[in-house]
Amino acid sequence: MLSALAFGCSDEPTALSPHEASTELVNRNWLDVWPEAHDDRMHVYRFTPSMGGGVFQDRNVFEGTFELFTFSEGGGTITFRFPGKNERHETGYRIERVDGPRPFTRRLVLDDDPRGPGVYYGYDERHTATPFVQ
Repeated sequence: MLSALAFGCSDEPTALSPHEASTELVNRNWLDVWPEAHDDRMHVYRFTPSMGGGVFQDRNVFEGTFELFTFSEGGGTITFRFPGKNERHETGYRIERVDGPRPFTRRLVLDDDPRGPGVYYGYDERHTATPFVQ
């Protein structure tokens, strides 16, 4: 409970059903931290099937590196294909409803993250300002 208070979370996470998770995964920025300053380091996934795949970013607010990937998803598993390195990686995942840390309302957990820390947070992009504009 103390750790939940320290991070501004008031309730236990609630896992989404596989169908809900599949819907929530795409077209959302998944950040490992919310940047407080322009030079704070963060890792970001974005899964965008309409654009052919997704992107992983290791960055601060204004600059960084990126890697494009294609993916398939189903049954609580994501299969990544990183064409630049001719690499394939499969991992289990889950998405949970969370209440913080602010402004986050979702948590993506990758059981075996191929690129970053494995835990990312999402927010309601329609109602929360993006950290990527000044």
